[in-house]
Amino acid sequence: MHIRKLAIRCIILLTTFLFAVHSAHAQLPYGLVDGRDGDLRCQSCDKLITQMPPEVLFGVDIHEDGQVYFSMNNSQWFEKIFASSTSGISVDIVSKDRYNCNNALQSGSYQLRGHLLRPLYKENFKQNRIDLQDGHVTIKIGTLPPNLLNKELEGNLVIVNGSAICYYTNFVNIDRNVWDLLPMGLYTDTLVNRAVLDTGMQNIPFTYTRKIQVGVPFSKGKTTFSSNDIKPLYDSLNLKDFIIQKIEIRAYSSVEGPERVNIELMKGRANAMIRALQQFQPSMKRIKIVSAENWLEFFRDIKNSEFRNLSTLSKAEVKLKLLDKAVAEKLEPILAGHRKAIVTIYLDSKTEASGIPGNNIISAFSKAIVGKDIQRARIIQKELVNRILDNKLPEEYLDRLEIPMSRDYCLVLNDREIYKYLLRTTSEYEALENFLQLKKLDPSNGRINYNICTLRFFLWQFGDSVDTKSLLQDISALEKQGIDNSLIKRMMINYHILKCSEYITRFNYSAKDQSLLFIKNTYPALKLTDEELFSLAKYFSFYAHQDWAEALIGPRIDKIDVSEDIVFYYVNLGFYHPLDYGTDQFKNAILNAINLNRERFCEFFRPINKGGASMQLLENEGLKKMYCESCSLNLKL
Repeated sequence: MHIRKLAIRCIILLTTFLFAVHSAHAQLPYGLVDGRDGDLRCQSCDKLITQMPPEVLFGVDIHEDGQVYFSMNNSQWFEKIFASSTSGISVDIVSKDRYNCNNALQSGSYQLRGHLLRPLYKENFKQNRIDLQDGHVTIKIGTLPPNLLNKELEGNLVIVNGSAICYYTNFVNIDRNVWDLLPMGLYTDTLVNRAVLDTGMQNIPFTYTRKIQVGVPFSKGKTTFSSNDIKPLYDSLNLKDFIIQKIEIRAYSSVEGPERVNIELMKGRANAMIRALQQFQPSMKRIKIVSAENWLEFFRDIKNSEFRNLSTLSKAEVKLKLLDKAVAEKLEPILAGHRKAIVTIYLDSKTEASGIPGNNIISAFSKAIVGKDIQRARIIQKELVNRILDNKLPEEYLDRLEIPMSRDYCLVLNDREIYKYLLRTTSEYEALENFLQLKKLDPSNGRINYNICTLRFFLWQFGDSVDTKSLLQDISALEKQGIDNSLIKRMMINYHILKCSEYITRFNYSAKDQSLLFIKNTYPALKLTDEELFSLAKYFSFYAHQDWAEALIGPRIDKIDVSEDIVFYYVNLGFYHPLDYGTDQFKNAILNAINLNRERFCEFFRPINKGGASMQLLENEGLKKMYCESCSLNLKL
């Protein structure tokens, strides 16, 4: 038998106090009683659970063959919690059948949500226990009854001492992957990232030098737009000087009317925008479209109007109210502002090299090299790479560019190594070795040294041995070599991100906390993108600082142009605060999540082992109502 280590790392505890004070006398299986209300047998367990470091995790794993396991990632704390000879473990097995949208939740003095396995006591731990690497412990607790086999299930942990139940918790899953560093990029004239992480799109790398965003309004029931409305977009594009590298369009309808009609309207509006932009650049390839009814702005904008009471209704009930012509007419000034497209365009500067025919581009580059026209050689090389990325030239063209290995050509050589890595023709190891050779030509070249530091981070990140003291010295020297201080701060954050991982391995929680505090105090000075905020929020969450993560991404979640990942992560974090489910902030986050990706929202409520946050979130009536309203047609219970 084995334990899924990844599953352990991806579990955060969510304690739910299911046992009411008055329930101590209710009937429980196996002669158990609720001991959490002052039972002396539970005092030690209560104290230890409170003192346990947040990095110490435990969980329940239900295998496909029906075997149920308890797991914990720290053997020392396992021995502390289960020190008593009368201590034991059980699991409450909960079936998704409990949350059928057609049925009300079972309630009353009934404390357990499902089937409680017979407790396994310490005297029987040894024969069921397996010790894994890094201090992980796993114990087989029992086997599912036949009637629960092949069902969607979750297991809630129960810790007992004798006949007293001392601790009960269910779990909420969250993505806490800490392998994402803040993007550092590689340095040419500007930073170039190896790939653009984009949910739902191909991971196609590209460069851009400018990003613009505009809103384009639409009239009711129309997919066309006024030339005056689109003029600011055309003016800001100035496409004579730029090439469109990527387009993101979020097309919104107002909320009245049947959803299927609104979906068609939104598709039409997005396509109208694409056709308008393709007049300037027919060959656009990187296009992402999101369409949704604009519930987020609807509920926000009626808050201070005479229709504020609509915010307490379900979406279906709101649509029914809007069938009243008088209500719809009064709300029209608000609804009119919700019919629009938010267009984000990534641009790269055009150069005269874009006019060089493909069969002449190598000779043009060679001429620039011979004439020592370094800037022109760099421009031509970048143009050649962009054509390779767009499949207009074969990849081997980059290898046909001949560049002398001398200090005079370091900038061109530096660019070439970046592009080879970008195109994945060299690995991190090969790229690092090539940059180290370039450093011999120009030891104080800031761009080359920055790229060397970046690649050393990549190797360290994936487990290679790195001289961290030497790396720290090299980072400190970059400012004198002309590298912007904001990029150095970004590297220092990444340095402490990886040091935290080392400290955790050694159980050095004090040093880990110091590195975390450095990161928290340093990131506000940086201008972070949504993708970077998402990466950092996951990192804080991994180290049990969900409050830091929420403070980091909270200001973005009710914005209509926010990244999908930010919204979903904020909602996932919010699941740990049941008392806040009714707040405007959390409601707005859920509305935005449903707008951006309804199917992904519904996935939250799948069982943990199926990739969900937890199906038991549906114990909350408000969340169940949202789920059944938005997801009952998407996912069957």
